[in-house]
Amino acid sequence: VGSSRAVVGYRIKNLEKDGVIESYITAINLGKLGYTSYKIYFKLFNLNDRAEKEFYSFMKEAKCVIHCLKTEGAFDCSIVVAVSSIKELDDFLTELKNQFSAIIRDYQISLVVMSRIFKLSKILIGKESKEPKAERFSGSKEDMALDEKDKAILQAIANNANMPIVEIANKTNLSIDIVKYRMRKMQETGIVNTFRAIYDTSKLGFHHYVILLKTRKITKTGEEMINSWAKMHHSVMYITKRIGNWDYELNVALASIDDFSEFIGEMKKQLSEMLESYDTIINTKIIKLNYFPL
Repeated sequence: VGSSRAVVGYRIKNLEKDGVIESYITAINLGKLGYTSYKIYFKLFNLNDRAEKEFYSFMKEAKCVIHCLKTEGAFDCSIVVAVSSIKELDDFLTELKNQFSAIIRDYQISLVVMSRIFKLSKILIGKESKEPKAERFSGSKEDMALDEKDKAILQAIANNANMPIVEIANKTNLSIDIVKYRMRKMQETGIVNTFRAIYDTSKLGFHHYVILLKTRKITKTGEEMINSWAKMHHSVMYITKRIGNWDYELNVALASIDDFSEFIGEMKKQLSEMLESYDTIINTKIIKLNYFPL
């Protein structure tokens, strides 16, 4: 970036202090550990302050919930759950519905097939994103065994991806060499995907929109067209392909309602031959984020 290490470090500290950088997370491939991830969108009603507090407290305490967001628009809340069996998902939903039947009007579940995450420079300075920062496919579940040392390391860095090796070693009571070796092995085997910062897009002057796309009959060429358009468009932060009520989810950063209208118009034009319908939500607040539920 043309600045000294000290200057870069100082600027990063200011971004953290100002809340632009909220946290540093380790993206863990739970599929390799025998888990399947589902995204669930909720429509809520009769929601007073007490009911809302209890609902989100439940989400924070539920070990299988790895991501929870407050939203506005077509849905009021979205979560991601990671479970090792369909029974575990059913048990979670049964408990949730029994406890919060008075406020859950409806919910929709989808399974992630693929995710492509793009670099922040694409949004901030319009830099062309030739390759995604991270690309993940759900694929078949594996069940790679983790011992207690691996688990301790992942628990330490799941929400502290920038933690120094020395601190990880102290926190886990492991030697520095063991921590380095095991972290390298977990990256090589694909258990650890990426280390990345979580940004508050509102502090950067953007709203975080989620566009849920339902497509008509679509070919491989059509899929490539959607992915290529998402990769090239400077506002798209990431795209996921899903199995469920929608086929794709676009996460976009837009500064104003005019930008939103322009984006939707361009999307309809570019994807006119394959777009059936779409829904829109705005992510407003992160309630929980933890990629390691063990």
